[in-house]
Amino acid sequence: MKRLLKWLPALVAPVVVAVVVAGVVSAPAFAADAGTVQQASTPSAASVLASIAKAKNAHYSGTIEQTSDLGLPELPAGATGAGGSTAQASGILELLTASHKARVYVDGPSKQRLQVLDSLAERDVVRNGTDVWTWDSKTQKAVHVTLPSKTADSASSGSPTATPQDVASRLVKKAGVDSTLTVSKGSVASRSVWRLTITPKTSDTLVGKAVLSVDAKTGVPLAAQVDARGQKSAAVSVAFTSVDFGTPAASNFSFTPPKGAKVTQKSLPSHTAHPDHRVPGSFEGPTVIGSGWTSVVAVPSGALGSGMSGLTADQSHLLNELTQSVDGVRGLQTSLFSVLITNDGRLYAGAVPLTALQSAAK
Repeated sequence: MKRLLKWLPALVAPVVVAVVVAGVVSAPAFAADAGTVQQASTPSAASVLASIAKAKNAHYSGTIEQTSDLGLPELPAGATGAGGSTAQASGILELLTASHKARVYVDGPSKQRLQVLDSLAERDVVRNGTDVWTWDSKTQKAVHVTLPSKTADSASSGSPTATPQDVASRLVKKAGVDSTLTVSKGSVASRSVWRLTITPKTSDTLVGKAVLSVDAKTGVPLAAQVDARGQKSAAVSVAFTSVDFGTPAASNFSFTPPKGAKVTQKSLPSHTAHPDHRVPGSFEGPTVIGSGWTSVVAVPSGALGSGMSGLTADQSHLLNELTQSVDGVRGLQTSLFSVLITNDGRLYAGAVPLTALQSAAK
């Protein structure tokens, strides 16, 4: 299971966003004459969602703040200094547990930049058409990814940034069957917004509700919040503190690695590639058990390795610090999601209690 801590944080991070999506299914078709949400009376939830869909070509910039209160355990001392997948896990968990400020620049669906501003460092994700760069000034490492041309040309291409717009683009695909949707007035970054509250109809999920704050004039989501059931503070919150709807300067989407930086080149497979043409032993992708807010993501053992015995001493120590023993397997339950890891390398995750993952693993 040498790649366990590589895949664990990579799955945990999307769960935080995916739990918002999990409870809303079968998005309604948006009528051509749905109009905008800038109206005197309170709009319907469908109108608010329609305005988000129409904002995919918007351009804007601003500052966002992200906070998390997931009840995750503190990382063991020295974990962030470990190498390989242990350091990767620590870095992603730090993004999940600590508060952050970031600058966001967006010019339509194919030009975005996210600058996470740490006290003594900066992390960037920059997309300009088919080119995507990630940069970490602390480690002086850059990764350049070339996207397939179809991805760059598609109007439905998603942003690589974790902004409220990114969260909303996932939400807009689902709606109302497993949730109650309500709309109210509000204000974010001195802008009038419509707050779309999505509340699960089931009590079997850890999610209490999700709230999207959508700009009443442009349809751009300015805040996204997920509340855990029974918890007073928001489990996850991302919101603009200031926003400008002018077109950002083109220079914001250009990136050149500094002299001396370590650069890694990667490319993504084309959408035309046959899905069955996989390298033996490669990651086959997760499957989903159930549906809605109580769905569980299951990753087969072959994707993570042969078992717990494959972990290094540092990886084993970090895993033990983050999880607890549950009937002979390792489990982690936060206020918003749970993760279960079996001895043979299978992984289960969802916005449900650990007991639900144990049932799925049987």
